[in-house]
Amino acid sequence: MVRTFGDFEFDDQRGCLRSAGQPVSLSGQAVDLLSLLVERPGELVTRDEIQRRLWPDRNVEFDHSLDVIMSRLRATLGDRSPRPRYIETVPRKGYRFIEPVTMKAEARPPKARRRLWRRRFANYAAIAILAAMVAVLFARTRYDKLVPSPRSPRSGTAPRNTQARP
Repeated sequence: MVRTFGDFEFDDQRGCLRSAGQPVSLSGQAVDLLSLLVERPGELVTRDEIQRRLWPDRNVEFDHSLDVIMSRLRATLGDRSPRPRYIETVPRKGYRFIEPVTMKAEARPPKARRRLWRRRFANYAAIAILAAMVAVLFARTRYDKLVPSPRSPRSGTAPRNTQARP
């Protein structure tokens, strides 16, 4: 699903963030954090929820790690002012994504995806058939060199029809 907010588009399935059509670099945990926040715009996402989502089985210095990732995410979004545009901090509780988020339909409709899949399949099938033909021709030339053709033992030529003529 592609979600848009401000000048950004975020594809949460691919983990891609774009600004004005250009890709924006984000680390894995920053992608996960942004995904969690934009899934629930306007809602408080508690620090406990973030910890369970980003560090489910790890023992890390959670507060410091979250602060670092949040700082990187805000820097990427250009959200460092005292009056944030995207992410609001709720002291000692969590964070809230405050910019309106809209969902955008997939860039490729299902028919176009099917057409692309068929084209790829046809290309792979053509390559496979061509490779099989080359393999057969190669095997045939090697077989002819290894196995002599049947010839008559006397003259070295193929046997003649020896029936009497009337």
